[in-house]
Amino acid sequence: TAEPAPPARPASNTEAPTLALLRQSRRAADGGDLAGAIAYVERAIRLNPRDATLWLALARLQLQAGQPARAEQLAQKAIALAGENGDGQGDGRRAAWLLVADAKEAQGQAEAAARIRERWRTYRG
Repeated sequence: TAEPAPPARPASNTEAPTLALLRQSRRAADGGDLAGAIAYVERAIRLNPRDATLWLALARLQLQAGQPARAEQLAQKAIALAGENGDGQGDGRRAAWLLVADAKEAQGQAEAAARIRERWRTYRG
């Protein structure tokens, strides 16, 4: 008789908790609690520190919280991770670069922001 196939391996032990934390973060942000939203994403990052989308989410929240320099640093981290993680990250890199542009503009660096936007405006991954 044929042996049964091994059970499917879950994608990640941390995937469900990470998604739950992101939902909580979204609810907190929607309710105006940016500090709480940031804390939830930071917890998700502790579970999945190499997930570029989490770093990008944290960067967006920091920009909303009026911390453009911190947002720029976090978006740069997302860019680095998206590059390391390979395929399928082009849209994430584009979004992260556009967030860098927003952060630079918020810091009074309009020329640098415009150059970044021009480069990534038509990017198609």
